[in-house]
Amino acid sequence: MSEIRLILKAPPRREDGPLRLGRVLLDGREGELVYVGREPHLQDADGLAPLPREAYGVALVEALDELAGGIWGDDWSTAVAELSGMNRRSTARDRVRKHGLPPGVLDVVVRIAGRRDAREFAAIVRATARHVDAHRLSAVGILTEVHQVLIELRGRGVDHR
Repeated sequence: MSEIRLILKAPPRREDGPLRLGRVLLDGREGELVYVGREPHLQDADGLAPLPREAYGVALVEALDELAGGIWGDDWSTAVAELSGMNRRSTARDRVRKHGLPPGVLDVVVRIAGRRDAREFAAIVRATARHVDAHRLSAVGILTEVHQVLIELRGRGVDHR
């Protein structure tokens, strides 16, 4: 089996074209991790090479254990399910190892993890997702109300514009 190591990192802003999510080391080769559709590839000076599915799955779970685990602990797969609206089973480690995650979901997880305030921001997003799911309300409406409550409780100093 090939050996893969992923270094997940999102670019500063999402660009058009294939999704690029960091670096990949594959059997002595190093390049950019690029998704063509849902399929992960290594892109280097020699071109684009698809990553072996089984080795990629193992590397992806290891990378998520480090990255997402740093935010949500061992329960990262449940957090990813809640944030994305995916079935909890689809985000379980064994399932991610076998099938990966949709690149768009992985992109958001990597972006959250890359923030200076990753834990706090992730808590806000997760709480908002839970509230939206439980009450079928708009996230914008909830966050507007939260902002208003903070202004009422803490004063205008909350509004740091």
